[in-house]
Amino acid sequence: MKPVIRLSQCMIVKDEEKNIQSALNWGKGIVCEQIVVDTGSVDKTVEIAEAMGAKVFHLPWNHDFSSAKNFAIEQAKGNWIAFLDADEYFSEEGAKKILPLLKQLEKSASHPCHPHVIRTMLVNLDDSGNHMNTGVQYRIFRNIPKLRYRNRIHEYLDLSDGRRLFSYDAAETLAIFHTGYASSVFTGKNKEERNIYMIKKELEENPENYMMWSYLGDSLLSDKQFEEAEEAYRRATENPSAVVEIDRKNLSFAYWLKTKYIRNFDNEEEFMAVYQKAKDCGCNTPDVDYWAGRWFGRQGDDRKTKLHFEQALRMLEEYKGNDPLDISGQLSFIYNWLFFSCVKENLASEIIRYGVLALRVEPYQPSILKEILLLLKGEPGEEKTATATFGFLSKLYDLSSFKNKAFLIKISERVPFPALEEKIYHLLSDEEREFVAEAGDIF
Repeated sequence: MKPVIRLSQCMIVKDEEKNIQSALNWGKGIVCEQIVVDTGSVDKTVEIAEAMGAKVFHLPWNHDFSSAKNFAIEQAKGNWIAFLDADEYFSEEGAKKILPLLKQLEKSASHPCHPHVIRTMLVNLDDSGNHMNTGVQYRIFRNIPKLRYRNRIHEYLDLSDGRRLFSYDAAETLAIFHTGYASSVFTGKNKEERNIYMIKKELEENPENYMMWSYLGDSLLSDKQFEEAEEAYRRATENPSAVVEIDRKNLSFAYWLKTKYIRNFDNEEEFMAVYQKAKDCGCNTPDVDYWAGRWFGRQGDDRKTKLHFEQALRMLEEYKGNDPLDISGQLSFIYNWLFFSCVKENLASEIIRYGVLALRVEPYQPSILKEILLLLKGEPGEEKTATATFGFLSKLYDLSSFKNKAFLIKISERVPFPALEEKIYHLLSDEEREFVAEAGDIF
C-alpha cells in the first residue's frame, strides 16, 4: 500500500501584506491546506490570505511564539507539517521535492527510527537577494500530538514525553530562503526591538539562562547596539559548560569576535583571548577563524590573515553543525584575498588553486584569469600550443557558451596568449566571430 502524505502548511503572521502572497504561493499544488494564524494584523494580510484560499485563524498576541505556533499546529489536518514564516519560502524547484521525499521516508524507514523532523538548509538573503549566510532548520515535521514548540522566543521543536527526536538530513536537497534579515525589513517592522523586550523578560526570570544571553547578543547585534551585544556575549560565555548546544556556543563566540571586528576593536591581546577561549571550549565553527582572519586583515597582518582564512576553509570542509555561517556568504572574498596574497608571494601552485576556487564562485574576473593564464603560458611548450591550458579551461568553463568563449578570447588578448586565443576562436560560429570583432573590450 502506497503511503499517503498530506502536508499542511502553517504560519503565524502579523502585518505581512508584503510577504503573504509569496509565502503562500510556494505551497500551491504541494500542500493539502494552508493554515494562517493572525496575531493582530492591521494591514491587508488577512484579506490577501483568505483570497488565496488559506484557512485564517485569529489569536491575540501574548508574547509567546511557541504558544502561537502550537495553536497553528492544532488546526492542521495533515500528517506532516511545513512551518515557515511569512518571510520564508521554498523555491518552485525545491517545493516539488518535498512530497517525493516524504513518501520515500515513509516507505523506507524502520518504525523505531522514523524521523520526526526534516533538516533543511536555511539561506538568509540581504536586501539585494544575495546570500548573507546559511544555516539549517527543522521546518518540516510530523503532525503528532507530543511534538510541539518550546520557549516563548527562539522556540524549538521537542517531544513532550522526553523521547529522542529523530531527524532526516535533507539540507543538500531542500533549502528555505529567508528575507527577514534584510536591513529594510528590520527597519520597517522593529523586529529586534520586540525580540530584545521578550528576551530581557526571560532573563529577568532567570538571569543565569546563558542561552538567552546569547540570543540577546544576536538581537542587539542585529539592532546595531554593538557594545551591548558584546557584553551579552561575554555573559553568555561565562559558563560555557552550561550552554549544552554546541551550535549556540559556536555562535556566541563567533558573533562576539564579529562584534569586535565591527567595533574596530584593535587590542590584539584581548581579541585573541576571546579566540583562544572559543578554541578551549571546543568551538568548531569556521566562523571563529573567519572573523579572526578579517580582524588581522584590518590590522594589515597578511601572514595571520592567511593562516586564519586557510584554517577556516579547512574547517568548513568538515563542518556538520546547524548554526548559520557568515563564511558561506563570503567565500568569494576569501578566495580572492588568498589568490592575490599568493600572487604577491609568487606561489604558483597556490595561485592556481585559489584562482580556480575564486572563478568557480564568480567566473568573470579578468584580473584573476589573466594571472592564471600568464602562469600557464610559461609552462614548457604552452606558449606555442596552448594544449594543456585549453584543456584546463574546458574543465572550468562551458565552451558551448558564447559568453564564456568571448570572455576567454578577450583575456587571451590581454595576456597576450595568441595560441590560446586561436584555439578558442575556432570554436566560434561565423555570427559569433562577427560579434566579437565588433564588440571591442566587453569585459
